[in-house]
Amino acid sequence: MAEATHFSRNLANVRGSTAIPEYMEHQVRALCDQHKDLIKEVRVIQGQQLLDENMNLFHAVGRSADSEPRCVIVHYAGDPASKETTALVGKGITYDTGGLNLKGTGFMELMYGDKNGSCAIIGALHGVLASKPKLNSVFAMAFAENSIDSKSYKPGDIIKSRKGITVEIGNTDAEGRLVLCDTLTYVQDHFKPHTIVDLATLTGAIMIALGHETAGLFSNDDDLADALLKSGKDTFEPYWRMPILEEHREVMKSKFADVNNIGNTRMGGSCQAASYLERFIEDGVKWAHLDIAGPAMGGAQKGPICADGTGFGTQTLLDYLWKQTK
Repeated sequence: MAEATHFSRNLANVRGSTAIPEYMEHQVRALCDQHKDLIKEVRVIQGQQLLDENMNLFHAVGRSADSEPRCVIVHYAGDPASKETTALVGKGITYDTGGLNLKGTGFMELMYGDKNGSCAIIGALHGVLASKPKLNSVFAMAFAENSIDSKSYKPGDIIKSRKGITVEIGNTDAEGRLVLCDTLTYVQDHFKPHTIVDLATLTGAIMIALGHETAGLFSNDDDLADALLKSGKDTFEPYWRMPILEEHREVMKSKFADVNNIGNTRMGGSCQAASYLERFIEDGVKWAHLDIAGPAMGGAQKGPICADGTGFGTQTLLDYLWKQTK
């Protein structure tokens, strides 16, 4: 677990001009190449292929960058006799300028850390490949650089998701939920998981609510939420369960599309974002969303958490997966 967390932290701290989507794909492939006997498949959906798969929102976020956006999926089949699969999905915005809704000075400098959700997924993959648990898991990482050029998607655009839900772009800086929703749909369509856990540095609002040391946990299943809360407590990665109420769903509705990517009020921003992702979860699938925006980037060293990228979430995921085999 320590080695996996160290691996995740090192990736999280690679700066944006180096850790482009192509670089992150290579890091995943290099890890998998060391354990080819344990991996059923490494799948990459990149550039035009995202459009071919109707992952239009995902593609829009990353289409202005030199390095094409890509969804990297690793399928670990540690229990071929079982039909149950757990999916782990991570936001991997390798650098977030905010898009045309440009972030200002004081808000953009640490945005190489906006890939920390995917770094935690890679860390969990590292730990699973090292420990070889008897379970089946899909590790999906949504890599894109939210950059700016003449091809940038624009506020007011209406884009259809892979699921068929139309999304009005209220703010290009609410991009993480756009790459996540298409990835969540693709993973459910192709791998039929019974449980999905997604991790993302999704909202500044969660830090307003909970501070820098605690992550927000949203879930449609009490047992899954309790298991993740327990794993977080056992690994010094604290979470606080947050609600998704009808109020949060209502404020995400659009006059011109099925949904807007931001709510029509600043209140409850992290809950609004979670309600957006909830729309892309199929009936019967257990789902948890971990908004790790606060603890993913440590402002100062405070054991056992380091400064800068912390690898937060890696240990929670490993502990949770290992406990499923007992």
